[in-house]
Amino acid sequence: MRIFFITEDYPDKYRSTYIFVKQLVEEIAARGNECFVIAPHSVTRTKRLSYSKESIKIGSGTVEVHRPNYISTSNLVLGGFSPGLYLHKRAVLRAVRKIARTPDAIYCHFWTSAYEVVKYARSKRIPLFVASGESVIDVLPNERVRSLLYDYVSGVICVSSKNKEESVSLKLTKADICKIIPNAVNLTLFCKLDRLTCRQEMGFSQSDYIIAYLGWFNERKGARRVSEALKRIQGKQVKGIFIGEGPDVPEYAGILFCGSLPHDEIPKYLNAADVFVLPTRKEGCCNAIIEAMACGLPIISSDRSFNYDILDETNSILCDPDNVEALAEAIKLLRDDLDLRQKLSQGALGRAKKLSIANRAATIESFIKANLPKHD
Repeated sequence: MRIFFITEDYPDKYRSTYIFVKQLVEEIAARGNECFVIAPHSVTRTKRLSYSKESIKIGSGTVEVHRPNYISTSNLVLGGFSPGLYLHKRAVLRAVRKIARTPDAIYCHFWTSAYEVVKYARSKRIPLFVASGESVIDVLPNERVRSLLYDYVSGVICVSSKNKEESVSLKLTKADICKIIPNAVNLTLFCKLDRLTCRQEMGFSQSDYIIAYLGWFNERKGARRVSEALKRIQGKQVKGIFIGEGPDVPEYAGILFCGSLPHDEIPKYLNAADVFVLPTRKEGCCNAIIEAMACGLPIISSDRSFNYDILDETNSILCDPDNVEALAEAIKLLRDDLDLRQKLSQGALGRAKKLSIANRAATIESFIKANLPKHD
């Protein structure tokens, strides 16, 4: 198949953003498909022009990345009109039209991308697929275009039951063309390593009880709520690894590491920990949680519907993400109950084995093929 992927962003040699999209595209390419990625490049945000298109061969397939330049205007809105969104859409359509070959399908990463290309797809009779993985699905401003999406989209890949229900309730699609396929990880990179070796390499004490956090340091993800919970735990001090960046930097005397890391170094830090904690308020399906499970970490996270397709009592403790005391109690429970910690660790590894990026790519490829128009 030849597939156009429309996405808000894509990693380059300067930035590691949207790694999960890159992994999916490359796995689908490795299955013998031609993949064209259109990811507009904000000149104002990056302070530079994008470089020429990239082309790589993966297995028997190919990936060609196009990054058309555009000027973003942040959240500026003039009389209901957003110049930034308009320029972004223009950049996407400009790049799509410049590619000489017609795709078998267009795959839009999130509903906003589908909103930008649905008229073009219909005019060219190209099947349109949407990946719904947003933490919150923005209500699209144009009722006529929403109706067009509802009528024209061939299939919707939802990362969670929550995203399916939200997409249907917003009348963006019909339930019967949705398929729930949770996010996934590269299990050759994110896997269980020897904890003692990882700690020795980083100079961490072998006797410490260590929690790991991975995500933005902001209110939604909850880095500060985790550090506040750690301060409330009595008895043996809990140490913390905080991987990420953002305005709400955690503050706690027992932090062993705090900052961003290259993606391929994250597994080593996760494997140095005993437990993973992420009290996030909103998600589609959290990649960081799956990465932690693949490293064998018991999970403490939010008792909210976006987690229910990947987390349960076999691999996690779920609690109110805004209840700092409940977070502290869950962290303390796993500190003091080694048997429960080991049980949840095994459950996490078992669940992660079903969430490999290779399996996800194969499932999405099959879903697209099964929903392409049948020709006589």
